[in-house]
Amino acid sequence: MKKDSPRRKIVDAIDFLTDGRPEQQIAEIDMANIVEFFDHPFHLYEGKRLEDMIESIKKNGILNPVIVRTVSPGKYEMLAGHNRMNARSLAGLDKIPAFIKENLSDEDAYIYVIETNLMQRSFSDLYPSEKAVVLEMQYEKVASQGKRTDIISELKALENGELLEPEEGETDSRGRLAKEYGLSGRTIARLLRINHLTEAWKLEVDNDATSLMAGVELSYIPEQLQKHLYKECKDMAIKISFKDAKMLKEMHQSGSLNENEISKFLISKEKGKVIKKDYQSIKVSTEIISKYFDESSSKKEMESIIELALQHYFVGQKG
Repeated sequence: MKKDSPRRKIVDAIDFLTDGRPEQQIAEIDMANIVEFFDHPFHLYEGKRLEDMIESIKKNGILNPVIVRTVSPGKYEMLAGHNRMNARSLAGLDKIPAFIKENLSDEDAYIYVIETNLMQRSFSDLYPSEKAVVLEMQYEKVASQGKRTDIISELKALENGELLEPEEGETDSRGRLAKEYGLSGRTIARLLRINHLTEAWKLEVDNDATSLMAGVELSYIPEQLQKHLYKECKDMAIKISFKDAKMLKEMHQSGSLNENEISKFLISKEKGKVIKKDYQSIKVSTEIISKYFDESSSKKEMESIIELALQHYFVGQKG
């Protein structure tokens, strides 16, 4: 898990979200009637962070209602609050306070998911796959900047109780993203490639089991071949290096990569491993050495005699 970093505090903004806005409600909802967002890209808290959240909920309850959208009568989809719902469930509770959003498009719902996570966690603290999703959302997925701005303005009202407007003329260009997140254009391009990995390979990169650069190279391989490669790597206990990933990418680009070639590649990699032998160092006492050798005996002579003695010993054992 990543180390904890300072989080933005989201204050209670019930008045803002409900005042004069009849399309929104707040209610206690049975968590059994809430499903996760269909394309939720963020990892749930684990370890101490999760434990602290559970204890806080047991002691103080939910201070900030989650945000859900209606998907059918009495059924909801979580937009903001996956960790709170998970912690509340583990705390043994079955209901949760929620803002209910009606008639929300998938595009708008996705913005809620991304922006609320960024309000609580710094971009630098996200996993590579999470950064990739955030960048893709800002760079490609949201076609209408005005629509995004409206939602962000609403959400930012939750932060310290004030509304922060975006700068005039902001665009979703790579240059703006580089400036906003302190990344180079090349780094942004690499992170965006992570979106093309299968979920299994994304997790490998997030857990540092596979390097980001290796993940970028693997992202150019078709999904089905990525899946086959992952399965074979796990079965053979092989770790893919950047050099390996680059070679596989080049094989794909040349049109020679298929499941059979992937298996052959991994087998050759397995055979190429150097197996280190375990050697045991045995110390012989001076008393034994002096019993059979004198000071004039060289090391080579002693080794030859010992080897010959061992041969005679084992021949006798077989007889």
